This record gives sequence, structure tokens and C-alpha cells, in this order.
Amino acid sequence: MNSRTLLKLFLLFFIFSIIFVCGKKLTDREMMEFAQKESLRGNPEKAVSYYEKIVRIHPDSELCPTALFMIGYVNANELKNYEEASKVYSEFLEKYPDNELVSSVNFELENMGKSPEQLVP
Repeated sequence: MNSRTLLKLFLLFFIFSIIFVCGKKLTDREMMEFAQKESLRGNPEKAVSYYEKIVRIHPDSELCPTALFMIGYVNANELKNYEEASKVYSEFLEKYPDNELVSSVNFELENMGKSPEQLVP
């Protein structure tokens, strides 16, 4: 084989590799891990993006309630986007009225925007 043929084969292999890697669908658990890592890195918008993907791409996942809660939590507590947080928390209560996180959602809704000092009796 000459160098031109080798170059073409290499490029073809490279393109297929990129398509394969980019086309891989992440699992709900992988997305949750990425969201948590982004949150720890101080990237709340990216974290929310991963949580939203869990809800959208894996709607039947057992992680959906947690992901939806976290979308509301990050919006309220990190992004200070209270309107969006309220909307997400309301959606959570509609979809998962019997979930163990309902009391946390209600606490968040009742205390949204308050400083820690305002929460202490």
C-alpha cells in the first residue's frame, strides 16, 4: 500500500470512530454522574443540562424523579432562577405525588429565596 491509501484508510477509520463515539447514547446513570461532576466543578448550567437529558431521553428511568428534583434545586439554589425552579417543582409534584422527595420539594417551595438565617427559628 502506498502512503496515499494509508492516509485514506486512516481518515476513514478516524471518521467512523468519531461517529461511533458521538452516536453512543449515554445511560441514565452516566448522565447523572456527569451532572453531579459538573455541579461539583461549579457548572450549574451544564449540570441542569444533564439532568434535563435524563428526564427527556430516559423518561421511565428510576432516576427521573431525582433528576427533576435536581433541576429545580439547582435553579433555585445555585442559579437563583426561582420562576423556573417553581415551575419544575410543580411538575415534580404532578408527576410524582407519592415520591419520597415530595417533602423536600414542598420545603424548597416554602423557603425558596430565603437566606439560611431566615430558615433558623
